[in-house]
Amino acid sequence: MTEKDSREDILKELFNIGVGQAAGTLSDIIDKKIVLNVPSVKILDIGPGRRELEKFLSQVASGAVMVSIMSFNHQLQGVVSLIFPAEKMHRFIDLCLHEERTETTMGFTDIDYDTIKEVGNIVLNAIIGELSNMIRIPVTYTLPEVCVLDHARAEHFMSDYEYRLILIIMITFDIEGTEIEGAIVVNMTLKSLEDILNAIDGVFHGR
Repeated sequence: MTEKDSREDILKELFNIGVGQAAGTLSDIIDKKIVLNVPSVKILDIGPGRRELEKFLSQVASGAVMVSIMSFNHQLQGVVSLIFPAEKMHRFIDLCLHEERTETTMGFTDIDYDTIKEVGNIVLNAIIGELSNMIRIPVTYTLPEVCVLDHARAEHFMSDYEYRLILIIMITFDIEGTEIEGAIVVNMTLKSLEDILNAIDGVFHGR
């Protein structure tokens, strides 16, 4: 196993702890059992990794996607996005709200956006928060913003030239047997990722 593979595995374990906490919080709020899982994490440089990011996003959804976006800063700086196929989000939202949608309400309402904003807030805070706590590097967050994109393209998640590194994270939601696959994309500065990896080395290898 290479050093990069080892670091990706450690990040996956950290993110799984975070999504586990998020699942517990969401389960309590909507009174339904939710299981969240992070099956894989990859670290990419924006330049050579752009094509791989495009391929990754095409696997998440071939059409429209619903995205919850949050910026974080302080000692770590970047943008984190929670991405799900838009066509599956109606069912997800209905399960969260204990409702059944009719054919006449297949668009997204303000309540739908507010629901995904709250879900994104819980999940993204849990993931970045757990990482921050484990490596002892403080972060602050903005409130999430939610949008629907016709297609998920790499350029949508490359917010600033300074943010040269990307973490791509697969995530699965299971709500009482209804499974929805999505992704989290973390776009950050090279220094932020170096700080994270150095802190991980210190925590797990005693350096």
